[in-house]
Amino acid sequence: MNLRRALPLLAVLPALALAQPRDLHRGPRVVLFEHPNFQGGAIVLYPGQSVENLARWDFDDGRRANDRITSILVEGGAEVTVFVDAHFRGEALRLTQDARDLSRGDPGLVRFNDQISSLRVDFRRGPGRPPGDRPGDGDRPPGVDPEKIVRRSFQDVLERAPTDADMRRYRSLIIERGYDEKRIREELRRSDEYRGPYMTARLNRVYREVLGRDVDPRGFEHYRNKIIEHGWNDDDIRRDLRASAEYRNRPRAQPEPPRPAAEAAPGPEKQD
Repeated sequence: MNLRRALPLLAVLPALALAQPRDLHRGPRVVLFEHPNFQGGAIVLYPGQSVENLARWDFDDGRRANDRITSILVEGGAEVTVFVDAHFRGEALRLTQDARDLSRGDPGLVRFNDQISSLRVDFRRGPGRPPGDRPGDGDRPPGVDPEKIVRRSFQDVLERAPTDADMRRYRSLIIERGYDEKRIREELRRSDEYRGPYMTARLNRVYREVLGRDVDPRGFEHYRNKIIEHGWNDDDIRRDLRASAEYRNRPRAQPEPPRPAAEAAPGPEKQD
């Protein structure tokens, strides 16, 4: 090849390399980039994966990822829902196609530039899903038993067995949308049952054991937040309650007074 003709091609090769994702998988997947036009540090995620807090993640170049995502590549029938706050809270945006530059263009997208702190990746829903892209039983990793995952998750998170309706719903999430056990447990912890009736019964049980009463509204909100946001277990709650002023000042059972000597049981009669 003539060197003069080759020089322009050589000049653009580095730029092309920067624009490519970090592997050859074409997926369903989502690639998060630090800079516009799919450049800079990257994070690759697949359907069924979620990131609860990007503050704990770095791009593949070692730079922190929280509040630094500017373009998103969406491939192969995936979709991503991004949130401005950790723990899937705050304003949300669902993407089923690429976002080349969140810092420019549609104001609805600009709001998310360098603002994303948590996200979920799923298989694309609805009619826009490419034909043949729906996962089935054969797409699950070997040894995965959806019903066993659902039963184990319900028992560990809600302390009960799933109903038939529960089984149908969560089994479908595993088979149809590629949820793993971690994601099923996250869904259960976000449920109204977990945050309401189950949480009330759980806190009442610990309160009665330590303080001899049911949880009050203030205590309910305080410890529900500790459980959901900070991962506290029952032992953490017991230790915290035992350090409270209410526990230290609680009425204590009085010891039984000694019996008078006259009421003492008679001993054996003295023999002459």
